[in-house]
Amino acid sequence: MPSLHIAALGSSFASGPGIPPEIPPARRAYYNYPSLVTRSLSAQLSDFSSSGATLLNVLNEPQDYATGETAQPQLDALAKVDGVEGINVVMLTAGGNDIGMSKAMIGDAAKVVLKGDEDFLEVFLEMLGLAPGGEDARADFTEVERRFVAIVDRVRVLCPKARILLVEYISIFGPQTKLADDQPLDAKQIENYRKMADDLAGAYARAAEQRRDFVEVVSMKEVSGCTEKMVKSGGVPYHPNAAGHVGMAKVVEERVRKVLGL
Repeated sequence: MPSLHIAALGSSFASGPGIPPEIPPARRAYYNYPSLVTRSLSAQLSDFSSSGATLLNVLNEPQDYATGETAQPQLDALAKVDGVEGINVVMLTAGGNDIGMSKAMIGDAAKVVLKGDEDFLEVFLEMLGLAPGGEDARADFTEVERRFVAIVDRVRVLCPKARILLVEYISIFGPQTKLADDQPLDAKQIENYRKMADDLAGAYARAAEQRRDFVEVVSMKEVSGCTEKMVKSGGVPYHPNAAGHVGMAKVVEERVRKVLGL
């Protein structure tokens, strides 16, 4: 049994949907960044990340999947791990679904790509919760910060020895992103999503500052591979693909080694 034990929590930017092989219904990939980090460190991994999860699904709300299945809150699952009190590192990547970021990106792109097929577009947007009358409950960034703090406080109780890493979302629209014929979003939309990402990063930073004795942020601003090609080369639209997770894993592993003195 490995002596180093790492836990992972979060949404699709942690779970890695679209990177085969993956475990349904959470769409948790074998090659997501938590798995890459733990294999490199010969560590034990308890990964509860799940595509579509909000911070509330991590904290205390079950997650319902389109398949009809339901997952318990991720912290409830963590609490049942054998040896949970000895976990060394807990990594969390989430918050984008709380503010509707990925759904909105995909929805805006769909309005261009599916223009002329209004019936299908309406069904697609309703499935995302973006159509008139659809569910689109978004948290503000102050509430996102509060949810982060509530999660890390609960993790601290469950895993008193652990260093908690708030791993930021990889940048989908970095400064290098350029408009192209196959990029459905326009410059104004891209700038809007850059600002949303910056505001989400601000919530990460404020939450970590409140619990700085045991929490720190891992920035993804310098991760290579957040290019237009990366976004579009297979996988899920506007999500990191395999190359993105490799880049994330490299940064996270360096931080884990540093905080644990490896």
